[in-house]
Amino acid sequence: MRMRLAAVQMLAIGLVIAAFGSSALADRVEDLVKKLQFKTTMDRREAARELGKMKEPRAVSPLIAALKDEEPMVRLDVSGALIDIGRTVVDPLIEAVKHDNDSVFLWNAIRVLEEVGDPKAIDPLKEIQQKHPDPAIQQIAKYAIEKLQHTPKP
Repeated sequence: MRMRLAAVQMLAIGLVIAAFGSSALADRVEDLVKKLQFKTTMDRREAARELGKMKEPRAVSPLIAALKDEEPMVRLDVSGALIDIGRTVVDPLIEAVKHDNDSVFLWNAIRVLEEVGDPKAIDPLKEIQQKHPDPAIQQIAKYAIEKLQHTPKP
């Protein structure tokens, strides 16, 4: 009976720790997402890198929005974070490229889609390649399509 009670107590302690840990994680993610809006470039870069290391799906939308940051180094770190998060970014990023014609955003979004390597990005990229007015965006879309066509399916 005592062993069963000890096991139940250990389970309860584990659940409390897990609940606290997930709450702390949610707070940390929230803090880092806010930091993506900070004034200093280094703060925004650090936030992006940390969110990428955490591979936290809740950070995907704010990171996608940050692909438009005015600082190229922030955009580079945001792209890296999205690549680190992986396949969870593909669907929201595809949706974003369908509705955003900004060349800076598309350049970075296409790079992320290419690096994540999910072939379902091919059709939206073909659309960009055929219809975007910027030849540089058409070219990077073409290159990404070629790379994705040679990527093994998951």
